[in-house]
Amino acid sequence: MAFERLKLGEMLLKKKLISKEQLDTAIEYQKSLGGKIGSIIVKLGYMTDEALTREIARHYNMEVTDLANMILPVNLLKAVPKDIIEKHHLIPVHQTANVLTVAMSDPTDYEALDELQFVTGKKIETTLATRDSIKRAIAEYLNEKERESVVSDPSLKPKSAGKLRPASKGSLAALRDATESSLIDGVRNRLGDQGAKLNTSAVTRADLRAAVIPVLLKKGLITEQELYDSVVELLKRKGVVDQRELSDRAKDLGGR
Repeated sequence: MAFERLKLGEMLLKKKLISKEQLDTAIEYQKSLGGKIGSIIVKLGYMTDEALTREIARHYNMEVTDLANMILPVNLLKAVPKDIIEKHHLIPVHQTANVLTVAMSDPTDYEALDELQFVTGKKIETTLATRDSIKRAIAEYLNEKERESVVSDPSLKPKSAGKLRPASKGSLAALRDATESSLIDGVRNRLGDQGAKLNTSAVTRADLRAAVIPVLLKKGLITEQELYDSVVELLKRKGVVDQRELSDRAKDLGGR
């Protein structure tokens, strides 16, 4: 998408969403400590991440991409050097022969766009995502890179702390090498072989997990109790429920 060459801070000031003093403070912060101006504005409390993203989307008539529910193909992530991803806080989400689409929190970061076009040799298009979602996507990408290192060097593989259930050598190898991205790549390739057309966001992580969990239960690789315990732990980490609440509920049910 093409934009008027107006920097993010200037756009927010023009729309009176931040004051001249706030912008000057953010710029001085940037000069002293570095960082992206949008991230600094959020860090200084002038706008929330969500409000800033919504305003950018409204101003440039862009949709906000839900990175949390996208499964990014491994080969796509390899299309952009790791240092560029970290330096400019962006993540690739789609590519064709000539065009690379990246998710950014600031689509007016022309330095990032120019460098990315130079490095990849492709036309760059942008889609919008919140800073937090891009941060999580980058962390996941780095984790996948680490897993790849473990797979390529078995000596780095951590020892299991628990007792493993019996499994075939083929199953163990598949589980060892699998990531969500590689799994969805395999599904996409097979669908492509059968003539189906899928874009990179057609299948979400939720879809993948919804398909996998019944298979795991059916094969006896996990029990319903283990699945329940795992969901409860996730909800507790997210602050949706707490242990006291669960204990009180268990007592109520036990007294009936």
